[in-house]
Amino acid sequence: MGRLIAAGTILHHGDSLMRRSGEVRLLPSEQARQRHARAVAQRSERPHQRPRSDVRPPGAFSAHGGIPGDWARSTMAHLCSVYPFHADASFGERGVLMGANVTAGMGGFYFDPFEFYAQGHLTNPNMIVMGSVGFGKSATVKALVRRLKAVYGAGRYLAIVDPKGEYSALAHDLGLTVVRLHPGGTDRVNPMDPGGGDPDGSVIARQNLAAQLVIGVLGRELSPLEDAVLGWAIERRSQSPLPFTLRDLCAEILDPPDELVRLSRHSPLELARATAPVTFALDKLCSRTLRGMFDGPTTVSIDWDHGPGMVLDLSTVYGNAEALPLVMVAATHWLTGALRGRPERRSVQVIDEAWAAVRHGAGYFQSSLKLSRTYGVATVLVCHRPSDLTAQADDGTAAAKIAAGLLSDIQTRVLLRQPPEQVALAAEMFDLTERERDWLGQLVQGRGIWRVGARSAVVHTVLTENERRLFDTDQAMVDQDDGPA
Repeated sequence: MGRLIAAGTILHHGDSLMRRSGEVRLLPSEQARQRHARAVAQRSERPHQRPRSDVRPPGAFSAHGGIPGDWARSTMAHLCSVYPFHADASFGERGVLMGANVTAGMGGFYFDPFEFYAQGHLTNPNMIVMGSVGFGKSATVKALVRRLKAVYGAGRYLAIVDPKGEYSALAHDLGLTVVRLHPGGTDRVNPMDPGGGDPDGSVIARQNLAAQLVIGVLGRELSPLEDAVLGWAIERRSQSPLPFTLRDLCAEILDPPDELVRLSRHSPLELARATAPVTFALDKLCSRTLRGMFDGPTTVSIDWDHGPGMVLDLSTVYGNAEALPLVMVAATHWLTGALRGRPERRSVQVIDEAWAAVRHGAGYFQSSLKLSRTYGVATVLVCHRPSDLTAQADDGTAAAKIAAGLLSDIQTRVLLRQPPEQVALAAEMFDLTERERDWLGQLVQGRGIWRVGARSAVVHTVLTENERRLFDTDQAMVDQDDGPA
């Protein structure tokens, strides 16, 4: 028995259709089977006319299989994949080959933040890479920096903040200096080093850093008096050509000069009581869990002018949820300051597990990213999911502001597979199209959406066998912690 169905209805497997005078009717099952048998027999007699079954459309992200069925069941998505002129050269061939542009006929995809900036495709060279564990986030970042070094050599200095100790093999391969910071160790960096840039800018940067570190320890915002005293102490110490440390800063506040006492309109005892939390926080940064890491002059020796790069290994404190964000902020500030002192070199700064640095330093990072192009530094933030950028905010409004502030200064966004509960947030934060939103939850390992300025593409990062062994991608991503909850 046949029955009428509405146009546009999706039919289940085995249904056959016949159109006659605009009417859609379901054929009797026996007649349908006969027609199907004759069609199969005719196709078997003309094998040269059968379409290839191993061709996938650009939007088909299945790792296996091809187009099921025959030409009669093909759609425009299938046919465009075999169209001979379907290729997009809009991204060009400047930079390093990352892999295949899946959405443009599987042509090569090339990238370098400085090349794209020079061509006017970007207004800043910063990047953010996001992806769930096991879908190629770390491999994509490592492949990018390794190939940049291979192609540009001394023209690309690599500086990597490595909270989990995942970059040791890559550092050995490229000849990078590895600095391991740990409590009581011999390697120490001074976050109060002036760094590069103008002196006034250095003072402001150190004031912002000190405030962020103290806020991180106290778990609250500073009072106007606390903020003023901290800023004044840094400005006073900065007038001397001699470097100063966090311990020196603590001593300055514990024994304020008469001038500061008068300006505060407090008695010496009242001022000491009001600023006691600040001195407590500064002392904590120099003792206990962080002892020997940031409490004195810098002891590491780095060839900033001619060396290939360096890795800051922070793996000894990775498991300490309280200490890690403070260490990340302090170490990153020191590294960024050192890179800014050499604007003649193009530097790529990778900050892995960036959520930990953003937790106590969102404002600092926002201002730092704005200066990247001035000092020739491309910063690559690496994290798991969009909520990593907002999870530490007090409320939704604050979270949105933090995320928007950071993303406004990042024009290259690489999004690998995200869990279903993160897709909506990612679509909002990155202004994804409906098509890109659908892709985000279907991407297989190694494939990601690259948003470069106003353009986007799905790119499959292709690794050599040597890179697979060197990166140890699966082991590194499967066995490691997934960041903040």
